[in-house]
Amino acid sequence: MFDKLISIIVPVYNVEYYLEECVHSIELQTYKNIEIILVDDGSLDRSGEICDKLALTDTRIKVIHKKNGGLSDARNKGLEHSNGEYIAFVDSDDIVEPNFIKALYNLITQGNYQVAQVGTQLINESGEPLNQKIVFDGNMGKKLNGNYILNQDELIRGLLLRKVHCAAWCNLYKRDFFDEIRFAKGILNEDMLMWVDGVEKVDNLIISSECLYDYRQRYDGITGGINLKLDRDAYNNSKIWLKRVEEKYPKSTEEANYHYFMRLWQIIKSTGDARQLPEEVSAVKKNIGSIVDNKYLSKGHKLFFRLINVSPHLAIYMLHKIWLKKVKLNVQHKFLCKKL
Repeated sequence: MFDKLISIIVPVYNVEYYLEECVHSIELQTYKNIEIILVDDGSLDRSGEICDKLALTDTRIKVIHKKNGGLSDARNKGLEHSNGEYIAFVDSDDIVEPNFIKALYNLITQGNYQVAQVGTQLINESGEPLNQKIVFDGNMGKKLNGNYILNQDELIRGLLLRKVHCAAWCNLYKRDFFDEIRFAKGILNEDMLMWVDGVEKVDNLIISSECLYDYRQRYDGITGGINLKLDRDAYNNSKIWLKRVEEKYPKSTEEANYHYFMRLWQIIKSTGDARQLPEEVSAVKKNIGSIVDNKYLSKGHKLFFRLINVSPHLAIYMLHKIWLKKVKLNVQHKFLCKKL
């Protein structure tokens, strides 16, 4: 048995069809010295009952039942009850490969690393692999023994350019990473927001491209492609990021601007009505020079931003219609694949 205890926090809410498969994949970890903290966030289905049943079969499982407060609140409650020297998170409808924790532990203990990360494989609702992976592309940082080492500046740029995955669930953290850090309650895109303070805790992060986390894609009709709260929260979070970068990490201002402009783009195209977007239209007009000059934005994005600057109502209407058509086709394709 390995010496260091690792806490694996699993927020649980209305996942009765996936929960046992998720927990069993954690129980089968080759790294055995773990505690599995199941936080039942006021589930309305049988999830809480299943948690209690699972705890009877494995002494490493600890169950916490609480009033519904959302994903961030459940993670924070798990942190309060954790005892491990290292912390990991697994979403309760996902699966982890048997070597998930051991690989992360081997990575983080190689040197002075506060966080270790592995790649992610996307799976469908039935647990079958999709032809999609989330892996680090290796375009920044230092390569060492097949892995990548990023310093703080590289981590910041990587997060803002979406080259480093911001999700909490593909990482292993040293416990002291969360001494003053918690996830923002009631906010979506909470993982990216957590990193605003989290980057200050990281001198070096180590990344492996090995895909050991299986992220389940679940679809609920057209709403599987549209989430205005997520888009709004992500846009607001990007403004917080931009302000922090300008104040403390000015070398990454262009990357922070790119992140902000892309979130601005997303909230504009998903809302689709200029009358509901006075602040956002004003932001485009105010920043059009920086938008055009940003080296990371594509020609297509710059073109539509220019159109919005000149004729916001028509441009936003057109953008929304084009995007909505793609979303509908994407969802229809995924449902067809599911039936096949």
